[in-house]
Amino acid sequence: MKSNINSLKQDIQFKEQTIDEISKEVVIVMRHINSFLDNNLEALLSDYTNESVLITQAATYSGPKEISAFFVDLNMHFPKRQSNFVLDKVVVNDDLVYIAWHAKTPSLQVPIGSDTFIIKDGKIYRQTFAGQLNFINQ
Repeated sequence: MKSNINSLKQDIQFKEQTIDEISKEVVIVMRHINSFLDNNLEALLSDYTNESVLITQAATYSGPKEISAFFVDLNMHFPKRQSNFVLDKVVVNDDLVYIAWHAKTPSLQVPIGSDTFIIKDGKIYRQTFAGQLNFINQ
């Protein structure tokens, strides 16, 4: 399966860890991004637990039901095969993963987006998202 992530401009930066420790967190975040870009809400929400929290510029969401509302709204602007998502940076430090990215879709331009994830027991325990969302023709 071809990844929807178009490019990784910078090397992934890791704190001194073993590959096995790193790969768990990175795999979870990359799977999460691909689920988002595939508009697969069920797979995307499977990354969260009832204790998960997502903090954005607009609101704080707790648990999959509330988090779902955020992604349903955002996914409308990321149609499959019509969205250009570029992952600019990935930094991993133990259970903390930071990503910086930018994207362009038919209805949205994001010159800078940033997410921070805390991974716990193979799930996204905490996440923050901040980005400049420029809606086109709205």
